[in-house]
This record gives sequence, C-alpha cells and structure tokens, in this order.
Amino acid sequence: MQGSRPSAARNVSHCVKLGGPVNILPVSPERTGPSLPARLVVGAVRYGPAFLVQVGFFYLALVVGDIIATGQTTSRRQLALGLVVALGGMGFAEATFRLYKRVWAVAGLSDAIALALAVIEACALVTLADALIPPTWRPFPIAIPVLVAPIVLSALAAFRLLPRLLLRRSIPENRLLVVVPDSSAYGMVRSLVQSSSALWSPIAIVTAKPLDARVTVMGIPVVGDTRELAHWIQVTHADGVAFVHGDIAQADFRSLLSVCLKLEKPVFVIPRAEEWLRSTGSNRIRMLTADDLVARSTNELDLGGAAAIIADRTVLVTGAAGSIGSELCQILVTLKPRRLVLVDNNESGLFDTAAQLRGISNVDLREALVSITDRDALLTVFADERPDFVFHAAAYKHVPMLESHPEQAVLVNVIGTCNVLACAQAASASQFVLISTDKAASTQSVMGCTKRLCELVVLSHQGTMQCRAVRFGNVVGSRGSVTPIFERQIQQGGPITITDPEMTRYMMTPRQAASLVISTVTLPSGHLYMLDMGEPIKILDLANALIRSRGLRPGKDIEIVFTGLRHGERLAEDLLGPGEGWRSTSHTSIREIVTPIPEHASDLEWTINHLLDLAKTQRSTELIRALKQSVWPVTIPNVQEPMTSHMKQASAEEAAT
Repeated sequence: MQGSRPSAARNVSHCVKLGGPVNILPVSPERTGPSLPARLVVGAVRYGPAFLVQVGFFYLALVVGDIIATGQTTSRRQLALGLVVALGGMGFAEATFRLYKRVWAVAGLSDAIALALAVIEACALVTLADALIPPTWRPFPIAIPVLVAPIVLSALAAFRLLPRLLLRRSIPENRLLVVVPDSSAYGMVRSLVQSSSALWSPIAIVTAKPLDARVTVMGIPVVGDTRELAHWIQVTHADGVAFVHGDIAQADFRSLLSVCLKLEKPVFVIPRAEEWLRSTGSNRIRMLTADDLVARSTNELDLGGAAAIIADRTVLVTGAAGSIGSELCQILVTLKPRRLVLVDNNESGLFDTAAQLRGISNVDLREALVSITDRDALLTVFADERPDFVFHAAAYKHVPMLESHPEQAVLVNVIGTCNVLACAQAASASQFVLISTDKAASTQSVMGCTKRLCELVVLSHQGTMQCRAVRFGNVVGSRGSVTPIFERQIQQGGPITITDPEMTRYMMTPRQAASLVISTVTLPSGHLYMLDMGEPIKILDLANALIRSRGLRPGKDIEIVFTGLRHGERLAEDLLGPGEGWRSTSHTSIREIVTPIPEHASDLEWTINHLLDLAKTQRSTELIRALKQSVWPVTIPNVQEPMTSHMKQASAEEAAT
C-alpha cells in the first residue's frame, strides 16, 4: 500500500499538467448492460401481455367479420394463417407508432391519434397480405380488414384507456365549479380536467357570456352565467369555486367573490397558461391571493409606448434584488433593451434575480454588487456601463425599523439617492426615474420624510438628464407586506395579527406598480407622478377575505388579534401632502402631482449636508426633528393648469387644519 502512493500522486500530477479535472470520487467498476436474450425476455414480460390482448381483439374481429360476411367458418389451416397475418400486421403497427412505450394512464390526444393510425396500418397490412396470398389459402376476404377497422379501434381504445379511467376513479375528488370569462378560457378548463393529479374535479362551468350556456367542455357542462352564481353553487353542490384568469372586470370579480365568501366556499384561481410555464410547481390551480383582489385589467398595463423608447438601450436598475426592483427587471427584459444592469448590495438576492432573468430572456445582463452609499464604487459602475435609463428603486422601506435607525434611513435613502443621481448625470444618462411612496406625503414617519427629500432632490436636479419621481402605495406580496404574513399565519392555523381594525392602505400588485413606473418614461420630465391607486382597502376586510377564501371562518377557525399601531404608522395614508394637488396625464392610470419644490437648490443642499452631519455623529433625536422640519416648509409653485375641485378641496382642508 505504501508503495502505491507515489504512483497515485504521479497520476494526479499528470492529470493536472494536462489540464484535466481530478476525479476525487472512487471509481466504480465498469458495468456491462444485460445481454440481448435478457433484454428480449424483459421486453416480452413487460409488453407482451398487452400486445397479445391487442392481437386477440384484432384477430377476433377479423374472424367474426368473416363469418358474418360469408356465413361460414374457414378451415383450420386458414385460421392459423390468419392468426399469423394478424400477429404480423399488429406487430408492425405496434413498432411503427411505439404503442408499447406510451404511458396510457395519462394518455392524451396524440396517443389516441397514434392508436388510430396503428389500427389503420395493421388493417392495411392484413389487406395487402390477403391480396398476395392465393385464394385457396386466403384467411379472410380482402374487404374484411377495412370493414372491421372501426370495431378494432373502438376495442383497442377502450382497452388502452382503461388504466386512465381507473386512475381517475381512484383519486378522491372535491366538486369544483369553474367560472370563466368567455369561451377562450375553455382550454385551461380542459387541461385541468386532463390533469390526473388534480384533487379537485370540475363538475360544471359558469360563464360571463350567457350565449355560451348549454355547451360542454370535455364532458363538463356550461350550466349558466355568472349573474346566477349563488344559484349554481347550490344546485351543483359545489365544494369550491375556481376563477379562470381573463377579462372579468375587477369590480365584477369582487362581486362574484363576495358571493362565494358568503356561502363559505373556498376560492381558487386557475392561472393563465404562461403562468404555468413560469411556475416552479406543477399545480394548475392555486389558492386565492391578495394579488387577485387588487389586480387590474391588462389594458391599464400597456407598455407599447415605453417599449419603443427603451428598446436597444442600456438600462440600469438599483435595488434590483428587491420586490419592486426585481419586478421592474422582469418587465424590462421583455422590452428588449440592449443591456440590463442590476445593482444591489444583496449578494444572494442579486444572484437569484439574475438567474431567474437569464431563464426567461437572452438580454445581456450585468450584475453589480455595489451599495448606493459607496459613491466611488457606484461611479465606476456607471462609467463602465454608461446607462441610458436609470430606475432607482434601492431604499430602506420598513417604517417601524427606520424609526429606530434614522441614521441609516438618511444615509441609504437620501445620500444614496444623491449618489445615484450624481453618477447618472456624470455618465450622461438620458432619463432618471425615482421610485417613491405615498408615505412621502406625511411627516409621520422617518421613512416617509427621507423619501420626500429624495423627491425634492430629483425634482430640483439641474442638468441635461430628464428626471421624474413616481409615488405609489403598498405593494402586495412585497417584503414586509401584510399579505404574505397573513397567508403564512393562516397556513399555521392563526392567529392573524392586525394593528387596528380601522387601518386602510392603498394597494397594488408588483406588476401593476412596475408597469406603470416604466410607463412614466413616455410622460414629460421634471414632474412628480402618482399611480392611480384606486380605493383604499381595509386591512381587516383583506384578512377576512383571505380566511374565507380558504373555506375557513374568521374568529372561529382563525382568530384575529389587534396589536395596536406601531411607532411611525398611521391608520390611513395620504396620497397628497400639504399644498399638493393633482391633474390628469395622457395615461389614464397615472396622475401628475403639483408639488412645492425649493426655489433655491443651495437651500436643499445645505439641508442634506446638515442631516448627513447629524447622521454621522449619531444624534438621532436632533436628526429626526430636523428631518421632519425640512420636508414641507417650502414655497408653493405657480400651477399652469387650473386646480380641480378635488385639489381645491384638499388644499382648503389642509389650510383649515
């Protein structure tokens, strides 16, 4: 053993010199496959019985057809020859279409077509053989194989599809009523029916188009329209209701959802086909989420104008590993930029985001593991990449956390934004978009004050770069959002924790928010924009809907506990700050906010430097006081467009308080 070690070392050294990899795993002895006779035996045992059954059906149909056609039986010699011919014909057909390799328990249309073609080939071969055999030896009349082909196909189809029928009968099923927008969604219903692993079995379909009633989809009847949803839930004895994604208006969807919740039925969603491809799982039905409750129509998310501007340009996104940043990137890659630069200081998140994007697009991606507080490193990235568009989403956003760490809020949110803006200008970027928040409209929280300062910095920027800021509310499903917390608490059996029963929030899905942010590049620069948030949603109602949509009862199956407001939180968020108003834009879902900005950029610069000094010296109390005093006492600009009645009312109410 001692003598063998130098030799092994020389072998390893030799491998390294040649540049080949060194195998550190033990080498297993070479295995030879089974011999040909062994493989034949295994194949005969595995596929032989089913093949013999097929031949039996085929031969029996030929013999019976011959007897019916001629009125007499043939000789034993002809019967034996007929068996050989039937065996050969079916054998060739079986091999041609590889029927033996198909998994009939999950058979589909392609398998049925293959079986039909195999029967046609077998009948054709038998007919050809009959024609070549002398009449005295001919086992069957020439026309018999053609005449019995439909009977053979029916018998073999019943035999081959029997495993699938037995498998579906063995699965415990719950009765599912499916709600579809129109006939275009029938394909997804058909896929759900064909899924042999489904625990929920569709028993009826309700459509938003009454003209589609009384038809069937894979044997599932379309019983009526959505106006009588409650009636059809009771008549069909449905255990749950599933909605197919489509063009059902959000108001109509919520109305239908309330019907299901009143009847205490669990609610599911059947996603679009493209969502099946993006999903990591194989389920074609999922539980209702908060995204479904606040989703908008696809018409509001049209990116046609932005696509023409962004195509073949270099785009940089800060905070690319965050909730909004990653969603921005997923949409941007579909607009075909020349290059997409991902900037974040979260190594794992940046890696995961880049890997996900590479899986769905071939756009040139660059990752930059850089903090926006490191100005020199950030400048290097901008100098190397030379972006045309910059979407600044990097920020600290958790309100209670930043109340305890105001220094970090200022350093990351305010100073970080100044760094990104300066680097973008130095790199000659053409457009800059800041992601802001509705919390910037109030001095209630440290986080909101820092984002308001970011808005002022961007809107006061003097240079060739076109700058915009976009303000919107809560994003459902994002990190720290209540919705994933609620879903986790429901899964754990409760209780659900809510700060106050009267708390409301404006909510959007990540895709809605990101799509509308990108759409602002088509609007005039130098303005603050606000996304149309719709009506505020009561957090208690959201929790109740999520509980009831799972067939559970609030307060009985899942308890709800009120914990009280945390420091920096409010019962309701404002969309407009003191002295602000809004006016419409060319985009129906985006509004322009008329907001006061500093008349002199030097005043804003002094304020930021003062806050930076307080943050560096850890004077938290003075920092919070100075921060809250610095964001709103500025001169109100002249408004070119007359204020709407809504704006005047908001201004009057603010003056009265």
